[in-house]
Amino acid sequence: MGGIDMTGEASLTTVMDGPIESAPPAGVGLHPAPVAPAGWRVFALRFWRGLLWSLAALVSLAMVVSSASVTQATLRTETAAAHREARLATDALAKHTSQLINDADALLHGMRWVYQRTGSLEETERYVDGLGFDRFAIGNLYFIGPQATILIAHAAPALNRDVSDREYVRFHQTNPADVPFISVVETGRVTGDYYFRISRRVDQPDGSFGGVVLASLSPRAFAFYFRELQLGTQSATALLGTHDHKLRARLPEPSPEQWGAPIESPLWAALAQSPAGTYETASGVDGVRRLYTYRQVENLPLVLVVGFSAADVDHRVAARIGWLWPVATVVILLFLGLIALADALMRARERLTTAHRELHDLYVQMRDLALFDPLTGLPTRTHFMTQLTSCLANATRNGLSCALLYLDLDDFKPINDRAGHEVGDAVLKVVGQRLGGALRASDAICRWGGDEFLILLPQPGTASELLELVERLLEQLAEPILVRGDGYRISASVGIARFPDDGRTAAHLQAAADTAMYAAKRQGKGRIVLAADLASARENGDASGIFVLS
Repeated sequence: MGGIDMTGEASLTTVMDGPIESAPPAGVGLHPAPVAPAGWRVFALRFWRGLLWSLAALVSLAMVVSSASVTQATLRTETAAAHREARLATDALAKHTSQLINDADALLHGMRWVYQRTGSLEETERYVDGLGFDRFAIGNLYFIGPQATILIAHAAPALNRDVSDREYVRFHQTNPADVPFISVVETGRVTGDYYFRISRRVDQPDGSFGGVVLASLSPRAFAFYFRELQLGTQSATALLGTHDHKLRARLPEPSPEQWGAPIESPLWAALAQSPAGTYETASGVDGVRRLYTYRQVENLPLVLVVGFSAADVDHRVAARIGWLWPVATVVILLFLGLIALADALMRARERLTTAHRELHDLYVQMRDLALFDPLTGLPTRTHFMTQLTSCLANATRNGLSCALLYLDLDDFKPINDRAGHEVGDAVLKVVGQRLGGALRASDAICRWGGDEFLILLPQPGTASELLELVERLLEQLAEPILVRGDGYRISASVGIARFPDDGRTAAHLQAAADTAMYAAKRQGKGRIVLAADLASARENGDASGIFVLS
């Protein structure tokens, strides 16, 4: 059965031989007619133009695909190469870090041995002065007495300073084991530079706490060595403590407050599974996402990580095939330029035809702009009458039926009077949306004027089916309409005329629907009157016998 689609979507049921076509409005013969094809010459020119541009598209696409394939292959190769280099750099820097720290630890063993053997600060200091070591990495050697004051230092201003608040002093005071302690990065109180320290406990002959021997290690010295094996401009290398998850050295250097902040990273879960491996994450220091390789530094509570970013790989790819895309672009542009030149020569021969066609298209666009109501977006009277005429002609040829609904909103004027025309226009827009959304693709609707709407339903079914459908439409229309927070309820009176029973022309059908609508108005709000019932009542001379559905 044909009719209104109450779901708001276009019905897929075809009830006629085809969709209703819009016939040209009256007087269309005064406008230019569509431009006919210019003959086989124009066809041939367009064929060759299409062939040329198809060839250009295929060649360009082939070059782009080939260049992209080469780029992707190079990207995979360079990513794998960067990963291998990162593993090698991690291994090399972990060994170098282990060597530096073991060298510093050896110096501490020597200081402690001399002091414990001689019991003399002078002898110990003389021993330290005679040592040769990498002063770029190891900034200072210190002997801290049992009272947590510095007794031996290369920098004179550091002597006799109280360092009881330092973490390494508290660790050795409470931990009698002979193990090295590697502190966090702190600012030197004399130099103002950043250092982390490696220290060992010194015992008195009775085993009690006798002090600490300590070496200051410069994070910048480690970063200097890291730079030698830097993988790219966005690569990063870091040395971190495995117990506190804090930085000991990093390239690029972090901000001052980041030295003491624990680093949140998948590294720690990976390290718990294996002393060496890979992981990917965004850096907690600079936010750059990198692929990292890591290795624990021998038996020390340190881990060395080296990471590179996608930008580093892109730079490597650009260094290898950076010429590829510029060359491909130039070749494509040259080829397209030749095609464009040939196309321009061909287009010159059909320019007049194109201008004619564009003029006609402009006319069609201007005509279309006149076919729709600017307020509701529904078709105008002219457009609707064209559809109605076409539908009646099609129904006449094929022995089909159709129905015309004349719908007038009840009590719409008070809304305009009380709330203003702007609110009234908003209500009309919603009404138009609800009515239009409930129709199939083969149905038609227009705003006839003011608060009146005409709806065309090709082959609507029986009278009872049609009345049931229209009643459901009014129920949907009666849903409250919210405008600026206020709700408005709308009802409508509907007159229905059917072709061919109530009229065989558009004018007769519209007049019958109009008369039925006014009869519905007289009966009250939200009523539906069939033109056939109205005519039957008049023939019987009994106006009260009109069939009214409320």
